[in-house]
Amino acid sequence: MAITGEPNRVPQFRQKLEESLAEPEPMCLAMVRVGTDVLGGSQGGAGYGSGADVDELMAAVQGRLSQQLRRYDLMARVEENTFMLVVKTLADTRVLDARMYQLYGALSEPYEIAGQSVSVPMTLGAAVRLPSESAAALMQRTDKALATAGAAGGKAPVLI
Repeated sequence: MAITGEPNRVPQFRQKLEESLAEPEPMCLAMVRVGTDVLGGSQGGAGYGSGADVDELMAAVQGRLSQQLRRYDLMARVEENTFMLVVKTLADTRVLDARMYQLYGALSEPYEIAGQSVSVPMTLGAAVRLPSESAAALMQRTDKALATAGAAGGKAPVLI
């Protein structure tokens, strides 16, 4: 179970990803990995109080992500503090780049948790699908984009 009580849907996400990759090429598709620092991890965060506060915060992040997705986008929580998205558009990579900044901006706004305003350090990395690219290769490039964003201090999304 994920912290929010939602089951971890990685197998279903991978299946939907494979289906998306089998769609005709005109669709521009990016895989996005969103890392949060609610558990006091790599970006020097101090953690956020009790487990109930962390649960509430992760549920709020997940809710905000859900609000940003369109009906043909995909989302799964892949780790306690990490989400994976598949974002699709009929346009080109400039539209995807703008979507990454939109997502980053929405997630970076403070959250109201247990009566307090809480800012959550976010790192967002994305990779645009290459023609005939496998799901595994796309995931590896997405992880690289997330690492690049983290190395730059997580101040902006990285789209490769």
